[in-house]
Parts: sequence; structure tokens; C-alpha cells
Amino acid sequence: MSLKTLITNSVDYNIWVTEQLINWLGNYPVELLQKECPSSFNSIAKTVKHISDTQLYWSSMIRETETPSFEYMATTVDIEHEMENLVNEAKLLAAYVKGNYEAMNDPLLIESEWFSSNFPKYEYLQHLIIHTTYHRGQIVTIGHHVGVSKAPMMDYNFWNVMRQQAG
Repeated sequence: MSLKTLITNSVDYNIWVTEQLINWLGNYPVELLQKECPSSFNSIAKTVKHISDTQLYWSSMIRETETPSFEYMATTVDIEHEMENLVNEAKLLAAYVKGNYEAMNDPLLIESEWFSSNFPKYEYLQHLIIHTTYHRGQIVTIGHHVGVSKAPMMDYNFWNVMRQQAG
């Protein structure tokens, strides 16, 4: 598989899985999404906000646009706004990657308060996908504890098989 295919599949999967997550969560009252449960981010809403914020951070790095600032541990969350941001940023990132796939091989020096790294952009994209996968799993687990159940299939292989069967 070529790098172009890999990163194109990654950003297409990211849009699809984000929409699966948001459509699922949209079936539940905001009160349940805000309900607290022990976890890294103690509610579905706060976890969605974290995913949204970090996707925006990494997307801005990859696209080399201004880095946004955000509250790392949010105390309040407008869940509808964050869900919309999450989908919109996934689409924006996909458009960038598809239009600039050769630039995804370019190393990008990042110097932040947390780390310093100089990797090809596609490695930051891989991190973004893995990071959101980790936190989607947390959302499913939090959901089991607060009454948000019946999570959809959000697995990459499921998406890939269904995509190939449809096309």
C-alpha cells in the first residue's frame, strides 16, 4: 500500500468514524453526555471536547496554520458545538491531506511546552488517528456507565470492508 493510499484512507476513515460517533451520541439527551464518570476526562462531553481540541491542534500543525489555544481540562462544554467542530475539522484535514499528500512526507519541527519533535507530517496524522481512537474507546466505556449504550461499529477494518463492498 502506498503512503498516498494509507493517508487518504486514514482521513476518509476519520470523517466516517467521527460521523458515526456524533450520530450515535446525538440520540441521547445532553444531560447524559454531561454526566460524570471516573475517566481521564470525566464525561462524554469533556472527552468529545478533548478529541475536538487535540484534532484541531494536530490538524493546524499538519496544515501549518495558526495553533489554536484551548482549555486543557474544560470545566464546561457546549457538546453540540464541539461535535460540529469535530466533524468540520475532520473534513478540513481530509481536504488538506488529499490536496497536499506529497507534503505529508515533509518533516515538521514542532517545539511546544510538552515536547520537541521533527517527524514527517504523516506521522503526526497517524498520531491524531490513534489518539482519537483511544478516546473514542473511553467514550464507549463512559457510555456504559451513564446509560449511553448501543455504540455503533467504529472499527477501521469494518469501514474498510464496507467501503470496498460498496464500491
